[in-house]
Amino acid sequence: MAGGRYPKKLSAVVWDFDDTLADSIGARVYALTQVFRDTDIEGIDPLGFMLNLPETNFELSLIGLSDKLGKPSDLFERYKSLYWTKEPGLLQIYPGVHALLHRLESQTISQGLVTQKARSFHMEGVAAGVAVELEELGLTGMFPVVIGIDDVLETKPHPEGVLKALNRLGVPPEHALVIGDTVTDIQAAQAAGCWSCLATWGVPDGASRAARANPDFVMESPSGLLTLPFARQA
Repeated sequence: MAGGRYPKKLSAVVWDFDDTLADSIGARVYALTQVFRDTDIEGIDPLGFMLNLPETNFELSLIGLSDKLGKPSDLFERYKSLYWTKEPGLLQIYPGVHALLHRLESQTISQGLVTQKARSFHMEGVAAGVAVELEELGLTGMFPVVIGIDDVLETKPHPEGVLKALNRLGVPPEHALVIGDTVTDIQAAQAAGCWSCLATWGVPDGASRAARANPDFVMESPSGLLTLPFARQA
């Protein structure tokens, strides 16, 4: 944490989704594995590819891979189709997240979600988007405000999504904490004028990401946030 500083008042927490709130890596690897099989991409581990993405979005990474290997240019479209038409049950909530969500709710701290996924759409006639995944996880009522990539013109690290969520929650940035697992999550929080927490419980290489992002807090588990003063408020 930065110099032992804490928010004097915390009125809202804005969450990222993948690798922060929900463990979706199994579902993502499942879809990417099938894409690689269908397009005869060999010698690349789907999990390793997912965990070692550069600071760019997944779509651009797949476009770069198709160009490099001379493979079909629609790798991302294939991935989206497989991911969003998957059977339920591949998503999990990280241990400790439920307790943290309910602790914040009990303290009347508003909660929002800002994700690089689309909020709501249809894929091959099937309802899709993070709103569907929240429903699958039983979390819909916990997030009155959900901002997806279909709700913004600029994606993280731009602060548009965070600021839009806070505007709808009616909370100023200085009274909000953003929790996310990537450097871009932290940069979006900082650009918006929020407090920031780097979540390292979902993916490896937390120390490297912390050094690059310089967040206010670094937490190895959701339960760690329960030890901070603003989470212990009566």
